[in-house]
Amino acid sequence: MSCLARATPAVRAEAAANARAQTGARRRMCQPGSAHAALGGAPAGVAGARGRGASRGRLDFPSPECNAPLPAPRSRRGNPAVSTRNGATAPQADAVGQDAYNKAMAEYSKTPFEYRHELGLYYHFILPNLIVGTQPQTREDIDRLKDVEGVTCMFDTQQDKDKDYWKVDAGAIRDQMNKRGVLHVRQPFVDFNADSLRVGLPKAVAQMDKVLREGHVVYCHCTAGMGRSPGVAIGYLYWCLNFDSLDQAYDFLTSKRPCGPKKESIRAATVDMLRAREGALPDDIWDSQDPEGAAIDEYERWDIVTKLRRSLGDDPMTCVLSPLGQAKKMLGFELTADDCMPEH
Repeated sequence: MSCLARATPAVRAEAAANARAQTGARRRMCQPGSAHAALGGAPAGVAGARGRGASRGRLDFPSPECNAPLPAPRSRRGNPAVSTRNGATAPQADAVGQDAYNKAMAEYSKTPFEYRHELGLYYHFILPNLIVGTQPQTREDIDRLKDVEGVTCMFDTQQDKDKDYWKVDAGAIRDQMNKRGVLHVRQPFVDFNADSLRVGLPKAVAQMDKVLREGHVVYCHCTAGMGRSPGVAIGYLYWCLNFDSLDQAYDFLTSKRPCGPKKESIRAATVDMLRAREGALPDDIWDSQDPEGAAIDEYERWDIVTKLRRSLGDDPMTCVLSPLGQAKKMLGFELTADDCMPEH
């Protein structure tokens, strides 16, 4: 039995084949000046799923269509999401500020994607229990994510100044999360800063691995859901699931959500993790060049996972609990090996 969630060989083969095909497609189709790619919603075949790991359900790789308008977010049931906000409660976006933000994002990420604050939530299921999306702006956004998508953990990578910039009432959002029993995890990064992503990634991935092992359905967000939050999600996929390479994990996520997190930061953070002292997160950064860190074997992956989990005081051999095991843990019953998810 493995304590790492594992993607089946068929899923990994599909991921590799689709990644190769779509890399060329993105280069041809996503030219500067395009609108958002038309991707939305949960992966096909995983409606209502709660299991952990890329092997849950059929994983599709829709082709980006970068000249299509930004679609409404999709629910777990595959229906277009209708924003619950109204003119009285919705934060108002400043057009000048939004243009400046999108210009900075384009210069940083070298992608054509833009953030449209006035459209509200825009998110995609990466795994059945991991969603990446834009910042929640109102109490109603928290209600929607809780009631429609089953979110139990809000994984927040924004700094306070980011919320202030968009006039989001962070206190009201926190209050609503408390009322609805949604765990709030904060791992802030500096926006448009590759070094911040690199340095903060180990701690963030350690925390994401923990909440997913605890059985949460996680909504991971930054401001636009284009850089920091997908960067953390890719780090989790690469380090904690058995993708063969960083490219494969990166293409797996970006085939589901159009975005451009800094791949080089994730590669460099991988090197930092491998060179960190035993059982600890990095306390320094190391000079390295691609392709070092661009692929890891099973021994190196286990070394990284061990460091991540021990940094939080957890036993690295702790298994991923099944739904029944999670219920027994909540009720205080003794757990056995039968309460773990089977190895894939």
